[in-house]
Amino acid sequence: MNATLSSSFPERTAASDYRIRIAQALARSCSLALGQSVAATGSSARGLADDDSDLEVNFWGHELPGHDERLDWLVSMGLRDPVVHFKPRTDQSVWISGQFQGVALEAGWQTFTALEESLTPILAGEIFDRKQLMLAELIASAVILRDEGQVAAWQEQLTREYPVALRGQFYEDALKRLNNAHHLADERRLARRGETLALMEMLRDDLAVMMRLLYALNGRWEAGPKWTLTLAAHLPIMPDCWRERVDAVFAAPHDTAIDQGRALLAEAIALAASTDEITE
Repeated sequence: MNATLSSSFPERTAASDYRIRIAQALARSCSLALGQSVAATGSSARGLADDDSDLEVNFWGHELPGHDERLDWLVSMGLRDPVVHFKPRTDQSVWISGQFQGVALEAGWQTFTALEESLTPILAGEIFDRKQLMLAELIASAVILRDEGQVAAWQEQLTREYPVALRGQFYEDALKRLNNAHHLADERRLARRGETLALMEMLRDDLAVMMRLLYALNGRWEAGPKWTLTLAAHLPIMPDCWRERVDAVFAAPHDTAIDQGRALLAEAIALAASTDEITE
């Protein structure tokens, strides 16, 4: 087991810094009516953006500005090829996308009330859906550019607390998956048939369950699947050589891949079981 945290995260990329400067310019030009609080989120906030990465900027207020008001401001700032997404997302946020200063921009607006309604059940350990939980990581890793205090308070709470209920649920999910004889039989059957696509999908899901448990064990919110492995490189409690072993699963002969994936999942469960909070 790796017992120590890496000394630091990788240095911020130049692409991240460029995108944060764009976000800062937007925040400076944004009226309070368009956003009392503003933050950059996603790969730019984490310092991992590359030249192909978009820029995600979030705006919060007590009320949502109208579509025309938001669009007119972004166009006046230089947004090209704008697309207004009229249908709110599940967290009640509304978005406009387009091209801005050579970068794909995703600008989202949400009320403080909607943010609270989304994060409160997460911190209470009442939400287990991965897509909904991604919001917690986005806020925890956000670069706050303007704030009345609400977003910073949520960020502080998210980085200080990880719900015990989530740890317990992810432990149970992993244990059930490992002990599911039908699931293993299905994987073996696909291996015998040479159905690589279906088998790899099942193995991917096995490892996704493992990673979710390991993030929870480390008290860290899991980002989207594009960054799951990259950000896990800095988790202190992990199986030995876990990254090389994950990669090996997808390169090994089918039956070996199944065994290797199960071994990784079993080790993650054993690490979690050694933590009293998980199993009590």
